[in-house]
Amino acid sequence: RDIVCLNSITKILDYIGHGIPGKEMRWVVQKYLERPYLIKQRKFDFRQWVMVTDWNPLSVWFYDECYLRFSLQDFSLHSLDDNLVHLCNNCVQKEQDGFEDKADESMWDLASFRKHLQENEGERGGDAIWTEKILPRMREIAKCALMCAQDMLENRKYSGELYGYDFMLDEDFNVWLLEVNASPDLSASTAVTERLTHRVMKDMVRVMVDAREFTWGKRRRPEETPDCDTGGWALIHRGEAEVSFPISAFGCKLSIVGTEIPIHAVYANGGPQYSIAG
Repeated sequence: RDIVCLNSITKILDYIGHGIPGKEMRWVVQKYLERPYLIKQRKFDFRQWVMVTDWNPLSVWFYDECYLRFSLQDFSLHSLDDNLVHLCNNCVQKEQDGFEDKADESMWDLASFRKHLQENEGERGGDAIWTEKILPRMREIAKCALMCAQDMLENRKYSGELYGYDFMLDEDFNVWLLEVNASPDLSASTAVTERLTHRVMKDMVRVMVDAREFTWGKRRRPEETPDCDTGGWALIHRGEAEVSFPISAFGCKLSIVGTEIPIHAVYANGGPQYSIAG
């Protein structure tokens, strides 16, 4: 179902059909980022490509160029039901009137963002914000997210998978992961993606074909790098050995710490209304 922004427990439970037989489903709930970093009063996110060429040992490649996807409406918390303000996905933004005339405004390449940091955030670090804070954190999150799923996915040798990571920044340049997309869109929807998608697909061939001996050949040390050109792809993680049993058996202790929120239903006008006790 669609992505929606809601600000009350009543609206959330009503939307998911809480307590209604036959409407039980699995949902993903995320805390909204109320103070995102804005550019020209517009919200944006990053689309970053990550490739896995082996799940066991896990081999993760990170592309050297990402791009920014902008909302074409000024940011405001007073209109949570307006997806054109809050969702930066191209499939959402292109639904507004006149999008074709301003499609190129909806995306920036990485060079444009770094230029923005240099010209507008010099006192906060300029380009170093990208090289020393944002990029290292993106790489770490990309690796850790895949490690979390490593023992739940079937490994097929001599094949690879491309993922599209969506990241956001808060006003302090902290990086937040929104979602990971399998089989991300590679259409040339704007001038930015027309250049980048062609490049990334060409470089995928370099990894999968030109560097196939490195990628799937004899066992190599994790710190080794390919001896041929892999374009914009950089190997950021390679497991030291194959895992022969589930990662979850490593003895990790996971727990949720907090206080349960009691939800009380008061029936009025034929339907339930919910409130949080206390």
